[in-house]
Amino acid sequence: MRPTLLDIARATHTSVSTVSRVLAGGVSAARMSHDTRVRVLEAANRLGYRPNLVARSLRTRRSQTVALLVSDIANPWFGQIASLIEQSLHHHRYSLVLCNSGEDEELEREYLRLLPGKGIDGLIVVPVLHSRKALMELLPAGLPLVVLDRPIPGIACSVSSDQEQAAAILCAALERAGVKRVAMVCGPQRIVTHRRRCELVASRFEVIACHEGPAQRDTGRRAYIKFLHIEADAIVCTNNFLGQGVIDSLADAECPPTIGCFDEIALMDLLPVPIVCSVQDVPLLAEGCVQQLLPQLRGELTKPQPLVLPTRAVPNRRFQALLMQRRESSAAPGQ
Repeated sequence: MRPTLLDIARATHTSVSTVSRVLAGGVSAARMSHDTRVRVLEAANRLGYRPNLVARSLRTRRSQTVALLVSDIANPWFGQIASLIEQSLHHHRYSLVLCNSGEDEELEREYLRLLPGKGIDGLIVVPVLHSRKALMELLPAGLPLVVLDRPIPGIACSVSSDQEQAAAILCAALERAGVKRVAMVCGPQRIVTHRRRCELVASRFEVIACHEGPAQRDTGRRAYIKFLHIEADAIVCTNNFLGQGVIDSLADAECPPTIGCFDEIALMDLLPVPIVCSVQDVPLLAEGCVQQLLPQLRGELTKPQPLVLPTRAVPNRRFQALLMQRRESSAAPGQ
């Protein structure tokens, strides 16, 4: 049978309350003598004691657990940010539960109803729902909450990248490469990030074709087939999954088009295609979520402000070579 606090108390000739305070740590344990703490901890290790976390959470009403509900765990961007959030929360003695809505509103609603009943202390969500009312009516009042990536008006605790700045630096890089006419590959317009990115790119270039679909590789592949007979200077994709799908279809292309993309494409320096990406600062986004959540978990009275982070443009070698060729051409005599 699993050893109990009583077993440790008997082994150390102390009381159950003494053992409980030592194992709980913190201020209560610090009040105990050094010898008592050492004796209890050694006995606990020797007997193989493991705390009953369910019983502890019922007693303290805290599970030391935070849920992260993302919209598509298949996308490496979400996998990376989930890993960084988990590492930061672990540093603060919280565990992470990861859930995936798959961009499905009904599945997201199901998770939002379910998770509070699992005893989570807080929630970080990349929402599919796009209104405060729709989100908050599913959550208990007072649950610590941070909205990641897709800000919702009326929810102050949010962490996102500056979409206007992200689009501006991507468009500026494409303009330096001589791009004027683009074909767009868009994720669902009901999702604010995809919709806003489309709008901002369309305000800078002539969009001669557009393909919308789920933010998956297959949508990018289908878009490229659709664009085969369209003379666009570049194909712009509203996330990296869409961009990867387009690139998957370029294997046999003799003269591949320039690709502009939001979020970085893995190993793009090795690809024989000119690519420039507007890249978000994933480590800062992850840490921003934790720092927005911790004061709420501690019950601190604060006035949270939405955290909006800048992005940067990252070209691959082929895109840099394309820019160099244009500079050399414009500098040549008679040009």
